[in-house]
Amino acid sequence: MALFHKEDKEKETNYVLAKDRIIMEQLVDNDQYAANLIDKLKNGNPLVLNFAKLDLMACNKFLAFFTGACYAINGKTIKIKELTYLFARNCDFEDGSLNDFLQQI
Repeated sequence: MALFHKEDKEKETNYVLAKDRIIMEQLVDNDQYAANLIDKLKNGNPLVLNFAKLDLMACNKFLAFFTGACYAINGKTIKIKELTYLFARNCDFEDGSLNDFLQQI
């Protein structure tokens, strides 16, 4: 038996593109729900969040919350539309699929 196997070097990875991990949500005024979304962002799911159903105070609160969390994990916040934003880690942009997603919108 050989010390190195060709099979071991050529194992397939089950990599999922960042655009296929996106979570799209209509945000509601619920702190625990927002915290759960931040956990998903930290675990590698880019978020597309729509703030349209929130009043102005809640919108500002949650926008600051998600922007701060994104900054803390070395991520990016990108405005897509008036009240819709993309939050993602910088490493999620490396495969190019998030940029493709943004261009298709």
